[in-house]
Amino acid sequence: MRAVTVSGFGAPPTVRDDVPEPVAGPGQVLVRVRASSVNWFDADTAHGVFAAAVPHHLPVTLGRDFAGTVEALGAGVRTVKVGDEVFGEVPAGEPVHRGAWAELVATGEHTLVRRPTALDAGIAGVAALAATTAVMTVDALDLASGDTVLVVGATGGVGGIAVQLARAAGATVLAPGLPEDEEYLRGLGVHEILPRGGDVIGAVREHHPEGVDALLDAVTAYEITPFGDLVRSGGRIASPTEAAGYGPGRTNVSHGPCTEILTRVARHLADGTITIPVQETYDLADAAKALKALTAHHTRGKIAVRVT
Repeated sequence: MRAVTVSGFGAPPTVRDDVPEPVAGPGQVLVRVRASSVNWFDADTAHGVFAAAVPHHLPVTLGRDFAGTVEALGAGVRTVKVGDEVFGEVPAGEPVHRGAWAELVATGEHTLVRRPTALDAGIAGVAALAATTAVMTVDALDLASGDTVLVVGATGGVGGIAVQLARAAGATVLAPGLPEDEEYLRGLGVHEILPRGGDVIGAVREHHPEGVDALLDAVTAYEITPFGDLVRSGGRIASPTEAAGYGPGRTNVSHGPCTEILTRVARHLADGTITIPVQETYDLADAAKALKALTAHHTRGKIAVRVT
């Protein structure tokens, strides 16, 4: 089976034709993958960022998101059948070993849902990780019509989807952005664009002296967000990158695929509540270039990987 693997931390991803085909065990679904995407988790996995905390079984097949066709079912699977078009996310697992940058992937029944017929497979293939994370993080903010929310990282996959969900809830969205990002961010639903790289804190305080009602920080990683003081007393902070801090109204979202959230994502994509812009698409053979594009360049939305 063709798959993209890393044989050692820091080694470049390699396309191999000799990876053993997975088998659907009890409660698992075997999916022939059509599309996937690039996430920062893939870059961190390739460089061994999590190696000290979570066991890894080398070589590791990269890729978390997938869309494809059900090829076989393990014992006990009831929610899908062979031939169904599905999308979802391969959990990282312990040890970290299997991924979606492969022709076939076996994953738990709870990690996928049927793909709506109106939803393109290429878009479904980039959706699961970013969209489920965004849904859970926006849920934690409990936004209401008229709230103001600052979204840090709005040009990225999670942040861009969060902007659209916040807009759908009736919130006014603020976000830092570069001048060349303005049209893109306006299209997502950002109302006020702040000078990314400039005095974001000063700009927010100037226009919102009472503070914002909520903050979503999808950029600051593993340290407390520097924008927390912009949130009014009683406001909410949520982060998928452990940046929210601790205390009342602060939520660090631990992501994991589940049927309930994936079903909501499918509904949002099908009815147009959210869209997921794809900046660029790479073939599986060029997955290493796709990973480099994510880490080396400013991206808007998602980078897709075409598997078959």
